[in-house]
This record gives sequence, structure tokens and C-alpha cells, in this order.
Amino acid sequence: MTSNLFSRVVSTLFLLLFLQACATNPVSGKRELAMSEKWELSVGPQYHQQIMQQYTVYDNPELQAYVNDIGQRLAAKSERPDLEWTFTLLDSPQVNAFAIPGGFVYITRGIMAYMNKESHLAGVIGHEIGHVTARHGAQRAAQQQVAGVATAAVAIGTGNRELVQMSQILGGALMSGYGRKQELQSDGLGAKYIAKNNYDVDEMIGVIGILKNQELFAAERARAEGRQPQAYHGLFATHPRNDQRLQEVIKAAEQFRDINQPVPDDGKFIRLTDGMTFGESEAQGITRGNKFYHNDLDLFIEFPQDWRVLNQPASLTGVSPDGTQAIQMRMDSATPGLSADRYLRSKFENFRDGRRLNTTEDQGYAGVATLSNQQTGQRQNIRVSALYRGAQAFLILGQGQTTLPNETFFNTAQSVRRLKPEERTLAEESKIEVITARPGDTFAGLATKANLSEYAEAQLRLINDMYPEGEPTPGQKIKLIK
Repeated sequence: MTSNLFSRVVSTLFLLLFLQACATNPVSGKRELAMSEKWELSVGPQYHQQIMQQYTVYDNPELQAYVNDIGQRLAAKSERPDLEWTFTLLDSPQVNAFAIPGGFVYITRGIMAYMNKESHLAGVIGHEIGHVTARHGAQRAAQQQVAGVATAAVAIGTGNRELVQMSQILGGALMSGYGRKQELQSDGLGAKYIAKNNYDVDEMIGVIGILKNQELFAAERARAEGRQPQAYHGLFATHPRNDQRLQEVIKAAEQFRDINQPVPDDGKFIRLTDGMTFGESEAQGITRGNKFYHNDLDLFIEFPQDWRVLNQPASLTGVSPDGTQAIQMRMDSATPGLSADRYLRSKFENFRDGRRLNTTEDQGYAGVATLSNQQTGQRQNIRVSALYRGAQAFLILGQGQTTLPNETFFNTAQSVRRLKPEERTLAEESKIEVITARPGDTFAGLATKANLSEYAEAQLRLINDMYPEGEPTPGQKIKLIK
């Protein structure tokens, strides 16, 4: 971690000290405890850089321009049209959208897969714009005061980049939301912005219903797999069709719509999402059960049986079924002139018990190192391994609340190899394909043709807004997964 980044976060710490005050909310017109607009404009670009280090922009210029165009039109009708708004489509399978102070809004292709028309996308973008215009991030930062930034500054100073995330500074609001009151306010603001652009406000309730169905389905899968579910932060326990308060808030925005100038659904959304990646992208690698395949890296690794694999932009992590043990792979630059074992000794002062890996690679070595736990201060043993491939090093780390068996770790490290020719197709991504439904088509029948290994019929219903019991009608545009 560079000293420049450390200096930037320390600067943010001082900004918090000097800029925290009561400020006028542009939505309500009331004075409230929040960071100033100067703070928002200062830290927003810094947070944006951090997010761009954690995510990749989806490589589809036409779709990027489409998302930006909708966002700019909505923001122009908001209470803060003069912000330099930035709208980014992220190459992530997560079902998520979020915003940070200063006018930065992010949409994942993962959440777009569950939408079926432009008004759905406008509703979600409008909701996120609402968080910025109502200054929810500035309020959260002021309430949290300096502690979160001080912690982040210390984390950067110790070189632990993983600890420096936006969610620390805003108290996890990006993923968990801001609470019922502020989320409802964003729903109402989003509905107002889409109404001012002549979208039907009922589509706001529609897209929230779609995402709620996806959340319920994902929660069932998570429970079956013994893990914590993830969901879009703008959802609550009540389903939208039963949430009277939500419906009142959104219906109130109808007054801002010119019903004589409705926005027609010209099918552009469906056309542009035809061919969009679904699930993990080939550029980030594909997990299948406990195995991982990556075409560009020519890489295969197998984690222990029944372990769950988390494929993140900067790392690949296998987690044991009970969640007490983990093995993580990261990429690093091989140090010129150092063998794999000397590389490990240069990385970990207490490296010991080394052994060579029986791999087809030129250099492979593994052993044990002792590190200090930054939270508890206790010393802990971790398993470490390095695999050299030319100028590239694959660093593998293993640790657990309970002792991680040597052989469990070494077998995983030993499994790393190049792809076999017949495995190349396993490393290919799935894509959305839009078809026209024919007479007799059912989701059960279409599921047999879908490139989905689990719950194919349910997933097709979800991405087509016909969950749990709908069926396609002849002539209707339907999304498949190929």
C-alpha cells in the first residue's frame, strides 16, 4: 500500500474533523447533522477510485452509454442537478446497486439480469440517486464521526488493503442499507425522478417486487447451503404488494408525471441485454462446485469437497462447510532472481516447514508462517504456498478458527495446474439470449435447454418476472441462459 493512499485517507480524517457540521438538506430544506457538500465532493472521487480497484467496468460501451443516459436524465430532474453525476455498470454477478457521496452511482449487470424493461432500470437508478440527493451518506458519515475513518487510516498504515473499504466509512450502508426511513425516502425520490421523466411510477413497485422475489429465492438457496444470503439493500421483509407504506410513498410521485407524454417500452432494454454475461464472467473465472477454471490465466484449482468458493475480483477463497476454515488464492508478481521458497521467505519472516509441491509448474513451494492477528494481537499459524509461472506468482494462504489440516491445504495447493483441453469449455461464461416464445413453450421445457446447473426453471422464471408460476405466451420475448 503506497504512502500516497495513506496520506489521502489521513487527509480525509482531517476533513471529517473540520467539515462536520449542520448542513441544509436539499431535499427537505431542513438543517441536519451531516457532512458538508464540500466533504462529499472531496471524498467521493477517492471512494470511486477504491471501488474501481475492487470491481471491473463491464466491457460493453453501448450498454454503459445506455445506463449513463438514463441516469443523467433522472439526475437532471433531481434536487441536485449540478453535481457531476457518474453512472457505472459493473462487471459483477452480484444483485446490487449502490451510490456514494458526490454523485457516483453503480449498477451491476447481476441486478440488470432480473429486469425486463427500461423503466425497471430507471427505478433502481432513481432510488440510488435519491440516496445522494438526500445526502444519506453524508448523514451516516457525520453520525459515525471520525472513528470509522481513523480505523481505515490505521488499516492502510499497516498495509492491509482489504480493510480499507467504503462500507467501513459509511457503516455498511452500501450492502445493508440505511434503514427503513431513509430507504423509503429514496424510493419516493426515485419514483419522483422517474415520474418527471414520464415513466410509470407503478414500475417502481414492479422492479422492487422482482428483486424481492429474487431475494426470497436466494435466501432459500443460502439456507440449504448453510451460508448467509445476500440481497439488494433497498428491500425489506414485507413484499411490495403487501407494503402499504411503500405503495403510498411511490403513488405520491404520480403527480409529477405528464400522463399525456408516457415513455413507450420500445424493447431497447431487452435488445441491449441480449448477449449480456450471466453469473460469473470468463474474465474473472468460473466456479463449478468446488473447482475453479480460468481460460485467460490457463488455471485450474480444486478446493476440498463441499467447500464453497467465493470468486472476488482480487482473490479466490474456498470456505469450509462450517465456515471455520478458509483457503485463499491471490496473484502477485514473481520476484526476479528468487525461487518460490525464497519468495515465501521474503514475504513471511517466520516461514518454516517448507516442502516442494509436486506440480507440473517450474516452481512450487509451501510451508507454514506465523502472523499476528491485527484485531486480537495473538500470533497465529497460517499455511502458505507459492506457485511460480514465469513472472507471475500464485500465492495461496490457509487459516482457520480450528486448525487447518496440513494435507487439506497442501492438496489444494497441489491441485493448481494448467487447464486440460477438454476443460476449456468449462471456463466459458454463460450469456443471456433473448428468444420469441412459441406456442407450447413452458419454463419447464425451456429449462432443459438452459445453461444452468441448478434450479433452472426457477431462475428462468425469476429473470423473466414470472416467478413462481407464470408461463410464457406465444410471441413474447423471453430470456434464456446459454
